[in-house]
Amino acid sequence: MKKFKVIMVIALALVVFTGCKKQTQKEFSEELAKQGEMNSGEFSAVIDKLTIETEDSDAPTRTMTDMAAKLISGTKVSGDYLIDFKKELLATNMTVDNLGQKLPIELYIDGKRPSTYMSTAFMSELVDIVKEFNPDIPFDAEMFEEVEGKYILDDQKESKEKDDAKTDVGTLSESLNSDLFSDYLGTLDPDSFEKKEDTIKRTFTKKDIQNFIKYAKENGDKDAKKEVKELEKNIDDLTEYKQTVTLNTKKHTQKSTMKLTVKSEDTTSTIDLTMNNKPKDSDKKIKLPKKADTISMEEFEKIIEDAQENTSLISEEDFNELLSVIRSNGSQLSQAQIEEFKSTYKPYLTDEQYKQLEEALDQAGQITA
Repeated sequence: MKKFKVIMVIALALVVFTGCKKQTQKEFSEELAKQGEMNSGEFSAVIDKLTIETEDSDAPTRTMTDMAAKLISGTKVSGDYLIDFKKELLATNMTVDNLGQKLPIELYIDGKRPSTYMSTAFMSELVDIVKEFNPDIPFDAEMFEEVEGKYILDDQKESKEKDDAKTDVGTLSESLNSDLFSDYLGTLDPDSFEKKEDTIKRTFTKKDIQNFIKYAKENGDKDAKKEVKELEKNIDDLTEYKQTVTLNTKKHTQKSTMKLTVKSEDTTSTIDLTMNNKPKDSDKKIKLPKKADTISMEEFEKIIEDAQENTSLISEEDFNELLSVIRSNGSQLSQAQIEEFKSTYKPYLTDEQYKQLEEALDQAGQITA
């Protein structure tokens, strides 16, 4: 196209070039809107790579964070979904695949209430996975027989976190897939859209998010302005964002490759993702689980607590080694890292072990202070 502009009269070349790009820009926006109106489909998301860097961390801490990042890297989530736009309902069946282990998850979301239903069918597979890594763990699927066939109900209407939860959902599903975002696409540089046969792609950056926030503030309604205001609060933590979206206008598919870096206090996390979506229209209806088939999140947490009482998912040898590392190098831990250690290890320790861990970390905190 650049050679064409050199050969042709500049004025004519610009008209042809701009017209072509404008049409491509319009096709991208229309295809994105068309796919957004489809109420079902198949999807997949792969964490290609995750890195976690902690400032001023000691060797043991770096080893643990590197190990966690490597375990998460390569994780794939795939499945199908069904949406009822009018009732604001979502149903999805997905499989989480990591290190050759597959965990099936059945999920329903009621966006109006809002509330989430998750099938407990994954518990037996989860126990098998845990036993695969440590056969000596006194943890058995029979412990969860009382919740077999049930759905865990997280009713956010009764939760103090209702406003935060609704804002998160609203920002993602309402703002980015709204007519407002389609209008915003029309303000972008036509040259930034690339068309090749049946595909159109564009790369979005942090600057695009910032510009969309500005656009929504100037052109959005009251709800949109409220949503982007919440989004704006977290934008500074996003130090890098790059997402290339490729739409196929013939097959009506979407592929995204994304890289984002988030900095929180003294920890920087970078993640590379590849996502695919193949939407379609469906006449199927979503039927939420009956109340009799549900247990509350509080009830489920109590069952988990009872099941793991005096049951450690970490061997005594590994636990003692962990305490030794904390006592030897704990002075290098920040208060944020200390709290993260507590929340990370609590689910895997007995009450007595956790008490010892708390004492060791609190002592480390006093030395740090």
